[in-house]
Amino acid sequence: MAAKGLTPASDNLMLLLSLVPYVLDRQEVSVEEAAAHFHRTDTDIVRAVELIACAGVPGDSRAYSHLDLFDIDWDLFESERRITFWNTVALDHKPQFSAKEASALIAGLQYLAVHPAYAGRTDVQELTQKLRAGSASGANDRLRVVNSAAEKRLEALAQAIDSGMSVTMTYHNKRGESGERRIDPLRLESRDHLWYIRAYCHTRNALRTFRVDHMDNVVVGPIAQDRHEGAEASFAHSLFEPSANDVMVTLECASEALPLIADYLPRGFKAPAGATTVTLDVPFAHYGSLTRFVAGFPGVVKVLGPESAIAAVRKFAETALAAYQE
Repeated sequence: MAAKGLTPASDNLMLLLSLVPYVLDRQEVSVEEAAAHFHRTDTDIVRAVELIACAGVPGDSRAYSHLDLFDIDWDLFESERRITFWNTVALDHKPQFSAKEASALIAGLQYLAVHPAYAGRTDVQELTQKLRAGSASGANDRLRVVNSAAEKRLEALAQAIDSGMSVTMTYHNKRGESGERRIDPLRLESRDHLWYIRAYCHTRNALRTFRVDHMDNVVVGPIAQDRHEGAEASFAHSLFEPSANDVMVTLECASEALPLIADYLPRGFKAPAGATTVTLDVPFAHYGSLTRFVAGFPGVVKVLGPESAIAAVRKFAETALAAYQE
C-alpha cells in the first residue's frame, strides 16, 4: 500500500508521458501553468522536469551522449521557472497518420461535432487541428462534413430533451407518407451516417424511433412533456422493432461477420456453435431498406429469398453499374 500523502506511481508516469508533448505544443510554459493544467503541485512539475532531463535513448554506440538525452533551457528554468525543450529524443520518430487516415478521422470528428453535446467542446476542435498538422503529408484542408438542416434539427431536439418540452414536426415515414406529429424526445442516437431520436409519440401513443433527416418544421414547445418514468429502460438494444408489414428476407452471412450486422439480427439470435456460415430471416420495412443494407455490407451478406427480394437487389446493382458506365 502506498504511504499516505504520496502520489501513486501510475499518476507520476502519466505526468511524465504528458508533460513533454504539452510543453512542445506550447513551446514554452511556466511551472505554475503546467501545475494548474495537470492539477499537480509546483514541486511535482519541477521533479518531473528534472527526471525527464535524465531520460533518453542510447545512440549507436550504446552510450548516452548529450544528443541522446532530453535537454531544456536550464538558465530560463532556474531564473524564471519556465520550461522549454532544446532537445527531444525519439519523439521525432513517432508514427504518423497518412493523409487518408487523418482525413477520415477529421471527417468523423466533424460528424461528431454536429451533436449538440459536442458542438461547443474545444477539445474536438483542437484534436482536429492536431490531426491536420500531424499527418504524414497533410490532411485535406478542404475536407468538411456539413449538414446544416440536420444540425438545426439536432439542436432543437437536444433543447427539447434538456428543457423537458414536447416537439411538433412534420414526419415523412418509410412508406413516403407525411403527417404532423407531437413527440416527447427522450434520447438522440447515431448509427452509421444517420441520426435518430427515440421519443414518445402522442400520435401513436407509444414509444417510437424517428430518423432526424425525415423531419421538417421541427418546433420546440409550448407543451411540456409527459412523465415517462422507465421509458428508456424499455428501449430495445436495436433501433427498430419488427412490424407486421415488414418484408421477411432470408440472408446468408459468415458467422464472424455477425457483429457487423448486430442491429439487424432478430432479438436473441445466436449462431449455431461451430458454424462458419449462418442463414437467418431478417425483417425489412421495404426493399429500399434492403438494398441500402446490402450496399452497406458488400460481400458480407447474400440474399437467398424471396425471389422478389433477390430481384430488387439485382435491379439496384444493375442500376448502379449502369450509372458508372454512363
